[in-house]
Amino acid sequence: MTWGQLRLQLQTSAPAISLDLLDEWLNTRYTAVLEATDWIGLKAHAMVQTLAAYQSGADSITATVGSNAVTGLGTAWTNAITGLKFYIPGETVIYTATWVSGTSLTLDRPFEGINGTDPAGTVYAAQAYVFMQNVYPLPADCRSIVTVLDPFTDLPMQPFTKDGMDASAGNRATIGYPKAWAEYDDSPEVSPPVLHQIELYPPPVDARGFPLEYLRAAFSFDGTNTASSPLPFVSGAVLLHGVRADIALHMELYTKATGYEAQYERELQRLLLVEHAQRRTKTAMKMAARFTRHRLARALRGYQRGFGPNPPTDQP
Repeated sequence: MTWGQLRLQLQTSAPAISLDLLDEWLNTRYTAVLEATDWIGLKAHAMVQTLAAYQSGADSITATVGSNAVTGLGTAWTNAITGLKFYIPGETVIYTATWVSGTSLTLDRPFEGINGTDPAGTVYAAQAYVFMQNVYPLPADCRSIVTVLDPFTDLPMQPFTKDGMDASAGNRATIGYPKAWAEYDDSPEVSPPVLHQIELYPPPVDARGFPLEYLRAAFSFDGTNTASSPLPFVSGAVLLHGVRADIALHMELYTKATGYEAQYERELQRLLLVEHAQRRTKTAMKMAARFTRHRLARALRGYQRGFGPNPPTDQP
């Protein structure tokens, strides 16, 4: 049942109610249903495709302290580099390329030098450099991430908050094979498309697909698209009963409001019973942060020393 069909039925039974009120009540009831449980129907799967980092070989760059202009020697840069992270190997300062041509680029801020104490105008010539990307967009309907799998082991990668990643990983000027992730700069969830992103750590050295499970953000009924529909597991009946209860309460028809509210609750319980019957796994327990805050450093040390799952044969 589409939004237009739902609103038409409600309008027919209560023509004196404004469309704005009907929209508000539809959204409120829809939100209440979605928040009633962790619906299986909200889970979705996707792939986060990483971009291979570029490490200079015979080519190099020249940068001047205090200037955001960088010149390439032996380079053939393209516009695809715009927006990538840029750094000099061995340094901790990371920049973003904001404009690129074949042999020149512009950084998002003035070059700070290598040791941080050089005066403005100091020139660094014939420097190696790296382009990389550590933050990637998530699907447009993503509300939150459930899990991300390591493409080599098919095991869940270590999740972190953005603050936790900053505290554990520090700077990102070391590329490698990602073992951890964090949701990055979430946007408000008014209505899709939401612009969530994910950060992978270490920043990917090569192009890989990372399997992702996430919870979808449902479209709201704002009246702009009468062809939109609730998610499949939300019945039209539960919304109609709920909004009719709101209408009756608004019109001070308390007996009718009570009856419609009871119908709403019965239909919601029916949906929940169907949902619970479809479940096959128990909810996993989550350890407190004090037991997990050092996992990133331990995991990376373990992989570097050869512990844990065997590393892929194409790793250095």
